[in-house]
Amino acid sequence: MLQNFHSTLSVDELLLKADTLALWSYENVATGSVDNSSSNSSNNVTAPSIRVAEISGQECLEVWQLSEDVVAHGVEGNCTWRRSNNFQFITITAPLTEEDDFEQVTYSVYQQMLNFVEQSPQSELLRFWNYIPHINHGNGDTENYKRFCNGRLTAFTEHKLLDQQFPAASAVGHYSNGITVCALTTSVAPTHHANPRQVDAFDYPRQYGPSSPSFARATTATVGDKRLCFISGTASILGHDSVHRGNLRLQLYTTNDNILYLLQNTGFTRNDIGTLRVYLRDRADYEECKRIVEELFPNILAIYTHADICRSDLLVEIECFCISE
Repeated sequence: MLQNFHSTLSVDELLLKADTLALWSYENVATGSVDNSSSNSSNNVTAPSIRVAEISGQECLEVWQLSEDVVAHGVEGNCTWRRSNNFQFITITAPLTEEDDFEQVTYSVYQQMLNFVEQSPQSELLRFWNYIPHINHGNGDTENYKRFCNGRLTAFTEHKLLDQQFPAASAVGHYSNGITVCALTTSVAPTHHANPRQVDAFDYPRQYGPSSPSFARATTATVGDKRLCFISGTASILGHDSVHRGNLRLQLYTTNDNILYLLQNTGFTRNDIGTLRVYLRDRADYEECKRIVEELFPNILAIYTHADICRSDLLVEIECFCISE
């Protein structure tokens, strides 16, 4: 079964393990920059590996591990992938600077990703992670996040994915160049879920851009005797409005409530949460954020990352991985 945890082993040691599916490397870089130009370790074992900026001062590796061996791995075009009988993890990193066409680059990356997934034995979409440079730069429809959404939706539409087929996802900003898109896919049909407290992202009104964000609030799947739930990046949004602007504590409380509603709607409980990933806009908020998250989610493994949130008025975003019988 799929597991998510932190490890003190080295990248090389983890990539040599046949049950390692993917790695996230959390590094304490002052600028929050991400450089995923290479997905291969020095031992030449191929696996999706992603660098993310962390803020706790405790650099670590986050591991996605299986209870079954990886049966194949490789690089096809720009896709670095690793798969078992039930799961597949894929990453693509492409050059992207402020001068480039965000919409076209995003479209190209998603076309490559979806073309690869559709030809693979694990062709069902469970979860996407998107790391976008300078996500909030630009005004109105020229904001980088809105241009990213345009390119993603165009690719989804060309691949005949309807709104109700969009999987869980997160999209956050970093402070260097290049876009990285990660996908987790499976061999079983998943179910995608809404949150009754929020308008579906794909139904947002025009004020949020020409193309609404293309993701579900959560995605679940039953694999073997386990149920999995992937809760998308969740923030202080009610209906379609950002609430409690400038107040970290109240934004975290609203985020917590949204997560609890999603757990209830998907048949999971707080006790089923295995790991949290907390994206925090301002490094100076780390200590307060950590205190509040530990109040709300006691004894749950959390990693804190430095990243801009897709809306400039949001201070924090949290995603969850849950597993139950």
